[in-house]
Amino acid sequence: MNEAELPRAVALAWGVSSRRRPGPKPQLTLDKVVRAAIGLADEKGLAHVSLAELAARLGCATASLYRHVDSKEDLLLLMRDFAARPDREPPGEGDGDWRAALEGIAWAIFDRYRRHPWVLEIPTTGPPTMPGELQWGERILAALAPTGMTAARRLRAVTLLSGYVREQARLALDPVIAGDGGEPDDPGPGYAEIIGRVMTPDRYPAFCHVFTELIAEAPVGYDRADFRFGLDVILTGLAEQIP
Repeated sequence: MNEAELPRAVALAWGVSSRRRPGPKPQLTLDKVVRAAIGLADEKGLAHVSLAELAARLGCATASLYRHVDSKEDLLLLMRDFAARPDREPPGEGDGDWRAALEGIAWAIFDRYRRHPWVLEIPTTGPPTMPGELQWGERILAALAPTGMTAARRLRAVTLLSGYVREQARLALDPVIAGDGGEPDDPGPGYAEIIGRVMTPDRYPAFCHVFTELIAEAPVGYDRADFRFGLDVILTGLAEQIP
């Protein structure tokens, strides 16, 4: 596939875009533009990221940003990939223990989403094509390579683990699930209170029994123990796939 067949954001992310805009050499770089956009999203939220507001932050004309990105959609894809890409060596890697490696990778991705929660607001479609997200998959595959697990199962493990982490991070960051229900000034009801208003024991006896037990122990919400539980189940299941 040549560059002409690649989506613009993909070509930019991989550094294979050769297209140059007319005019003098720009003072800005793509890296600087994306980093500034990530800072804007971290401070104000994704809704405040626009090319106009980004240009104001960078002290340039909005038109000058089009030397680097074709659209806001491309900018968002680059922001997502840059912000969620791995560090040089996530915890747990390099010690020969595949389970410890995958655990470290999963926690690193989970914490990255929590550091940049707006990443989860940018839709994902189809298989991964951006370099940052594929780096995580590369590390998962590398950790599983010595196990003798088949190539097909290793690829399925990438999908299983990355999908689990993303969904659990989304739950952990949801204000209702997290227990505060919304904004600090107007928190609204939490999950247990919402469910308590509509769920009755005659229709949902098992749920009501579980929630009654949970509320007696602690507030119903999401914490790191929830993430750890599912991760342990996945890793135990993967161990059974090793010949």
